[in-house]
Formats: sequence, C-alpha cells, structure tokens
Amino acid sequence: MMFKHVPALLKLAIPMILSTSAISLMQIIDAIVLSRHSSDAVAAIGPSGLAVILFQGFLFGTAGYAGTFVAHNHGRGDIQGVRNATWLGIHTALASGIVALVVAWPIAQLFLLAGHEPLVAMYESDYFWICMAGSLFPVLGSALAGWLSGIGRPAIVTGVTFISFLANAVLAWGLVLGEWGLPRMGIAGAALATVAAQAIAVILYAVLFAKSGGLTDTVARRFQWAELRRFLQLAMPMGLRISGELAAWTLFLLVVGRLGTVELAASSISFRINGLAFFPALGLGQAAGVLVGHARGAGRDCDIPAIGWQSLMVCEFWMLAMAILFAMASEPLVAIFAGKGSDSVQIVAAGSVLMKFVAFYCIFDAANVVIGSILASAGDTHWIARTFFICSCVFLVLLWLIDRNIPGLVAEWSLATLFVFATAVIWALRFHAGVWKNIQMIQE
Repeated sequence: MMFKHVPALLKLAIPMILSTSAISLMQIIDAIVLSRHSSDAVAAIGPSGLAVILFQGFLFGTAGYAGTFVAHNHGRGDIQGVRNATWLGIHTALASGIVALVVAWPIAQLFLLAGHEPLVAMYESDYFWICMAGSLFPVLGSALAGWLSGIGRPAIVTGVTFISFLANAVLAWGLVLGEWGLPRMGIAGAALATVAAQAIAVILYAVLFAKSGGLTDTVARRFQWAELRRFLQLAMPMGLRISGELAAWTLFLLVVGRLGTVELAASSISFRINGLAFFPALGLGQAAGVLVGHARGAGRDCDIPAIGWQSLMVCEFWMLAMAILFAMASEPLVAIFAGKGSDSVQIVAAGSVLMKFVAFYCIFDAANVVIGSILASAGDTHWIARTFFICSCVFLVLLWLIDRNIPGLVAEWSLATLFVFATAVIWALRFHAGVWKNIQMIQE
C-alpha cells in the first residue's frame, strides 16, 4: 500500500501534535501577556527564551533520547529494557539539573554585554537565570515523556502537557500583570510561571511512572556506568545538535538586536508565530521517530524508508497550509503580539515582511524536522551533530560578514532562509543514502 504507514503515524502523531502545540500556545500566551506589560519585555523574551532552550536543549535532548532506547526495546517486547532505558534518562536528568542550577546566574550576566538597550538586557538576564535555575523540571519531564511516547502512549503526555499549559497561563497572567493579588513581576513573573508549570508536569509524570512499577524496580534504577556511558555516546550528540541549532538562532537574534529594538521585537514575534507551524510538525517528527524505533527494534528496517517519506509527505501538507496563512495574514498575525506601545506600528510593518520569509522557509523546515527525527531515532546522531555544526559555523560566519558590511533586516533573514533550505537538502540526501542501516542501537 502506498500510504500504509500513515494511519499508524497519525494515531501516534495527533496526541503528540496536541502536546507540542500546547508548548507553542504556552509561549504565545507569555508573549501576549508581556505585550500588555511593555514592548521591551516582548523584545527581551525572544533572545532570552531561545537562550534558555539553547542550554536546556542539550540537557533535555540528551535525557530525552532515552525515549528512543525505550521505543527500540518496546519494539523488541523487552519490558525490563524499557525500564532500564527510562532510568538512563532519569539519571542523566538529575545530574543535568544540578549543573544548570550552578551555572544559571553567571551565564545570565552575559546578556548585559550583548549591546542591547539596558532595560532589554536586564529583562533578558532576569528571564534567563530564573528559567535556567529550574532546568531540572523540563529535563526530567523530557525523560519521562520519552518513556510514555516510546511505549506508544503519547495521549497521556498530551494530557499532562495541557495541565501544565493551563497552570502556566493562569500563573503568567497573575505574576506578570499583578492580577488576583499576586505581585506584578513583569518578565520575571513569566519565567516563574514557566518553571512552576514544568514542575507540575514532572510531578504528574513521576506519579504515572511510579504506578507502572518503574520507581520500585531496583534492577532498572541501579546506576551502571557502562550502560550510561554507551547511552551518552549516542544521546549527547543529539543534545549537542539541538543546542547547536538553538545557539545558531540565538546568535541570529542577538545580531538582529543590534539593528534596534523594533527589528528585534519583529523578529521575536515572527519566531513565535512560526511556532504555530513548527510545533505540530515537531509532533509529526516525534511520531515518525517512534515508528522507526519500533521498526528497528523488531528488525523491520525494510519499513523505515516508507515510514520516512510518507511522514515527510504528511508534514509537507501541513507546512504548505501554514505557509499560505503566514503569507496572506502576516500583518494581523503580527499585530496580535505588537502591543499598544509607541513602536507597535513599526513592529507590525517589519514583522509583516519577515512573515513572508517564514512562510517560504517553513516549507523546507518539514524535512529538517521529520528527517532529522528519523535519523536520530535510527541512531545516526554522531553524523547529525557533526554536519549541523559545520553548517551552523558557515551560517554564523556569513551572518557576521553581513552584519559588518551590509547590516539589514532583509539581508540577515534572507541568509537564515537559505540556511534552512540547505540543511533540509542535506538531511534528505543522508536519509536516502541509508547509512543508518549499519548502526546498532540495542546490544543483543
């Protein structure tokens, strides 16, 4: 059958799409609430939010890769292997949370040296260190969500995510604007609301894992350095790839911020709106990765090319629809987040131009998301990390040359669009070559 894997993909993908879309909605609500606080806060949350995910990306990318091991073991029918893999992610998350807590405040001071306007820089620093200090919660949540997704129960992840989303929305409104007798904390309140919502999610995941017997399994939770080291050899490149990608985009926003607060706010808003397309696509990519993990674990490598190309086809339909929306309704979309400040008209004008770039590159971003997820699930993490590092270095060198010689919003966003297109082509060619077939994830 030409589309035989699409029903299984959608069955897994729909709850994952709802889950990742809730993350996008959480960020959008933060941006809307902050727009009622100040345009400086809207400008600040773009680079600081990306920087948070930059550092956390390595941590939860590494810990969350346990879900790939879970999927492979689940495909083999190995229940003990599923629990062992989950605990590899938990051990990694606990160590990561301690490290993040120690380095949070010192790294936050670097925003004061970025060359942004003083108030924007202060807001960026405050948001970063609060979210970074609470990194244990999203990282541990990533490991436990990977367990549920890997065993084919993503609907539970969706439920937990939406509870977390509602908690964040209520707390953000109260802490940012000082409603319901809560202190008016501005962007710091948005950060605290995010950390609290992530903590609630972790508590719910931990209860579910305990009910499954995972917390009391003394064999699974025993710390074994040899197994952890082998896990980290495959997982850390995935974490590096995620943080490397986010580093490139964070530096991109920092460079754009040198053009002015209007340009930075318009770019930050454009990235936020792009989340409407990106996060559902990410859910599709995660579902495709789970199917690949199950197939490899069961010894059905012959199914993986069909899973990959059919998943990409579904994702392209979604991205094309969103590209049309972004291109035709760019101005009203940007206006939602621009606030009522003196700069709002300029922000809307600049943002409506940038949304045309977003509409164009999101069509190619489908391959980045889906094929990247499939290659990672197949175990090709070392090549992914190495190749993306090279591509990012080329992108950042060209960005530096543009900023130094012909700085401008259109020139810098044109380069970003070219970067997305180039990586999409590279990922697709790698998947077609089939090198991933030679990688063994689970030892016999």
